[in-house]
Amino acid sequence: MRRRLSFLPAAILIAALGAARGAGAAEVSKPLQDLLPTETSCVKCHSELDGEWQEPTKHTGEDVHFGRALSCHNCHGGDPTAGFDGDPTLAHSRAKGWTGKPARKDIPAFCARCHADPEFMKKYDPHTRVDQYSEYLTSGHGRRLKTGDDKVAVCVDCHGAHGIRKVSDPQSGVYPTHLADTCGRCHGDKALMTPYGLPSTPPEDYRKSVHARALYDNGDLSAPTCNDCHGSHGATPPGVQNVSAVCGSCHTREASLFRETEAKRRIDLSDCSQCMVCHSNHAVLKPTDDMLGIGPGSTCTTCHSEGDAQYGYADTMAKSLAGVQARLAEARDLLDGAGRAGVEVGPERFALQAGQDHVVEARVLVHSFDVERFLAATIEGQKVADAGVEAGHRAFDELHFRRNGLWLFLVVVVAVMIALGLKARDLSRQDPGSIA
Repeated sequence: MRRRLSFLPAAILIAALGAARGAGAAEVSKPLQDLLPTETSCVKCHSELDGEWQEPTKHTGEDVHFGRALSCHNCHGGDPTAGFDGDPTLAHSRAKGWTGKPARKDIPAFCARCHADPEFMKKYDPHTRVDQYSEYLTSGHGRRLKTGDDKVAVCVDCHGAHGIRKVSDPQSGVYPTHLADTCGRCHGDKALMTPYGLPSTPPEDYRKSVHARALYDNGDLSAPTCNDCHGSHGATPPGVQNVSAVCGSCHTREASLFRETEAKRRIDLSDCSQCMVCHSNHAVLKPTDDMLGIGPGSTCTTCHSEGDAQYGYADTMAKSLAGVQARLAEARDLLDGAGRAGVEVGPERFALQAGQDHVVEARVLVHSFDVERFLAATIEGQKVADAGVEAGHRAFDELHFRRNGLWLFLVVVVAVMIALGLKARDLSRQDPGSIA
């Protein structure tokens, strides 16, 4: 009885297809080589059905396979030239290779029949990788699938079953601006994640991150999203020992400084000083100077407490960095004020950029955990800032000199005018006629 019931959906489909076409609605089909992807009996018949049977035909115009002259039978088998006469039996003939809808657990292997075949893929897209299936088998999804867990993500969960768009299509579910939502459908589902012992907060946390802001607000498609850190087909958590390597694929200078410290001190920082300890993992916020030091926003105090050397180093570094920035701000204010008053200070203001460069360098050098190297950068920045303050004072001295000179000039001019006036009055008294 169970075997007979399993054929019931197929029987209903065949009957529905037959009714839809009608016995008297026979059409003369073209040879297969002359059929367009949308002209097969699969598309013709299913487009006249309702509900889920019609759904696949609604997406033929956007599907990448249809765009490459591949149609339903290239995935599901069967005879695409049969069925025009109202009898879909031959179209769904097992003898013609009809496979129907694959079981969920079989979908990766089903897609891999083409996507893991180098010779086949060369005909359509020679640059497409053909190792996605082998990578998938190494992923957290693939490993669980092999144990019989069919709740894990398979190809159609990310790419769709029908209407599959190119990865580069802005409307694709795996396009950078949509990928977090695609992953979040599962990884943001608490009921689904709890049995695996996984949190359901990563998608929400990511939305708060500096990476998400760059992607969504600034339109920076190079900003990292889920697959940049976890991989796509070979998706798996980086693991504590690999975090700095993952982050370092973008933040190369910081990663090199981090590894230099390990080599220089002959220590392994894997378990204690990985990137996420200070920056978190999914909710990576924009770093601020408050993260350094011992203040309320400090990340140093997460591991270090008052009394140990590192606590003191953090305080020293923070104060040094703050001092440079305060001195640079003082220099900018002086030079800006002098400039507004009319003194030429363009070169001096430009010179301050070197001081800001040293500030940026110091911020990066935090990742070296080398106090001497850090302070060397802030000291150089301090020198530039001091020179800027001195230039600002000189500019104001020049301004005062100009103003004093102007007042002196005005006094002289007024004195001359008064003298001339008095002289003219004296002359008029001595010889009134001469004035006339």
